[in-house]
Amino acid sequence: MAFPKRYDPATQESRLDELWQVEGVYRFDEKSDAPVFSIDTPPPTVSGFLHLGNVYSYSHTDFIARFQRMRGRNVF
Repeated sequence: MAFPKRYDPATQESRLDELWQVEGVYRFDEKSDAPVFSIDTPPPTVSGFLHLGNVYSYSHTDFIARFQRMRGRNVF
C-alpha cells in the first residue's frame, strides 16, 4: 500500500466522513427502546493546550461509546 508524501486533510477527512455517514457510525435513534448511554465531552482546549492526554481521553471515550453500542445501548 502506497502512502502519499503529505497528508491532505481535505481529501481524507471528507472521504472518511462520507464513509462514517453511510455506515451510521454516529447514529442515534430517538425512538429506540434501547437504554440510552450518554457521553458528554468538553472541547479539547478548555483546560489548556492540546497534549497527548487529549488523545488518550478521546480514545478512551470512543472505546466506551463503541463498547456500549455493542452491548445494545443507544449511544448519544
